[in-house]
Amino acid sequence: MTSVPEAIPDTMNADQPVDAALRAELARGDMALSTLTPVLTHFLNTQDRSLFSDAIVARVRGMLRSAAYRLLRVEAEEIGANDVFSYAEGRADALGEELARHAAFLGHCHSLAIEWQLAERLRSRNGIDPVLSPLLQSLIASENPALSDAAMGTLAAQARFIEQQKRMEMPLAELPEDQFANFISVWRRQREDLGEDLATRVEGRIREMRAENEARLSLLERTFTGLAERADVALSLTHAGAALFLTTLAHKAGQERDIVVVSTNDRQLTRFALSLRASGLSPAEVRAQLRCLHPDATMPAAISQVSKADARSLLSSSPFGHAE
Repeated sequence: MTSVPEAIPDTMNADQPVDAALRAELARGDMALSTLTPVLTHFLNTQDRSLFSDAIVARVRGMLRSAAYRLLRVEAEEIGANDVFSYAEGRADALGEELARHAAFLGHCHSLAIEWQLAERLRSRNGIDPVLSPLLQSLIASENPALSDAAMGTLAAQARFIEQQKRMEMPLAELPEDQFANFISVWRRQREDLGEDLATRVEGRIREMRAENEARLSLLERTFTGLAERADVALSLTHAGAALFLTTLAHKAGQERDIVVVSTNDRQLTRFALSLRASGLSPAEVRAQLRCLHPDATMPAAISQVSKADARSLLSSSPFGHAE
């Protein structure tokens, strides 16, 4: 969980107009983020699409149901159901609805849908392949075997991600450990009648499946780590592609990746700009990345007057402001 610092960092003066303006804009962004999950939950259960596009809502709903169906297939096999497909189909909607009530799990699915949408936008607007970016292509040819291996794995995982998103799927092997734990907890609460022994067997089988292949987010982390002191080259959307850019920005700005993904929305320009400054980009570089995402947007004027340290302090003052 994130927490709010008890005091304003010593390096900042809350009375300064620049700090006050950015703090106010960030607070407005925080308000939008705080209502995101309940609002999305509402639109998952209504036909009103005034705030979330049909594509995002449908994709999130599809991922919730996909994750539920995959687990229930294993459950059906463990109990010896006559028709495992019908067993899973008949129960997937109910478990998906339970998952939709879990804010963290729902938020993760939402961020994946936004990331896919961003990758598609970069493809159509900038001609950037959502799977093989210029940077990833160069890393695959790296003389560093560990980095080359991570990049090759990332390439394959990113190709799977794009196809899975087209089909609105959520493979359990791709869930981060904390979200997988959330999922299992929701399922166990809903299916208390299964008994502890059966529930443990089902969870154990799924964990074995998860161990067979490294998840995409883990491979992106390895690729970022392999870049080491050269990681700044990934702070360009058109050069690194959406996936590696988002992972790198999260690390360099000290933010949770899901929050960084959501900050690419046009209602979170201040948070996104502050994250870019916190990662070490110059005001001109921040402006270039903002224009890549939102060509008609204007960079908040105060951003050019904020240092890297103060940008990080401002972000840390937000309840959504830092990674664990």
